[in-house]
Amino acid sequence: MTSSKVTCFHDGECPICNLEINGMKKLDKAGNIQWIDINQDPQALAAAGITYKQAMDRIHVIGADQQMQTGVRGFIQVWKQLPYYRRIAGFVERLPFLIPVMEAGYRLFAYYRLPLTGKKRL
Repeated sequence: MTSSKVTCFHDGECPICNLEINGMKKLDKAGNIQWIDINQDPQALAAAGITYKQAMDRIHVIGADQQMQTGVRGFIQVWKQLPYYRRIAGFVERLPFLIPVMEAGYRLFAYYRLPLTGKKRL
């Protein structure tokens, strides 16, 4: 993994997730994010100390500061690297009450995403 980039571990087999991730990949013209599909690169998961189950339960992101973040805080690290999304990241960080609200929504999505796509939870 490149240490100067943000690293985003995502489920490339989730059609719902792919809508969002692919949109962000298109905006990452500067190549600031290393996108790792957890189904294609299990070695990268192991190297980061993340189990497959953990990666399937929540998005994991290693920020530019090399700190691991999950869930909404992980998305914020990705958003900071992308045009348009930078404003969202700044807005969310300036209004800290939004993070727990967004995290509650994300937890619901993360819990139901596998059954919604026809997969079983691990």
